[in-house]
Formats: sequence, C-alpha cells, structure tokens
Amino acid sequence: MTLEQLENEVLALPQDSLIHLFTRLIEQLGKTNEIDREIENDWLEEAEARDHDLTSGEVIGYPASQVFADLRASLA
Repeated sequence: MTLEQLENEVLALPQDSLIHLFTRLIEQLGKTNEIDREIENDWLEEAEARDHDLTSGEVIGYPASQVFADLRASLA
C-alpha cells in the first residue's frame, strides 16, 4: 500500500474514527525517543515564549478540555 492509498483510506473514515485515529497518532508521536535536537530546542523556545505571554497577561489561556470540546463541536 502506498502512502497516498493509506491517506485516501484514512480520509474516507467516519468522522468519529478519524478523530480517534488523530488522537492516537498524536499520543504516539509524543512517545518517540528520537527527537531531533534542533526541533527540541525550537519547541523549548516556543514553550518559553508562550509561558511568558501567559504569565505576562498578553494572552488568555483556555483549558485543554474546552479547546478539544470546541474542536469536536466544529467537526460534528
């Protein structure tokens, strides 16, 4: 099976299955032990910038549960 065939099959899944697969893929990506150091440093810088924005009051955070609820509602 080619990547294109797999992609077509995945995109043809029902929406609830697609959301489940997306969640599993994100979880799996978080388990990798072979993170490129440059990417790791970029993410660290981004996290520090976001932390600064939140603690300084420049942006307002929302709980992850609300973000995912809004996302699910927009996909329904």
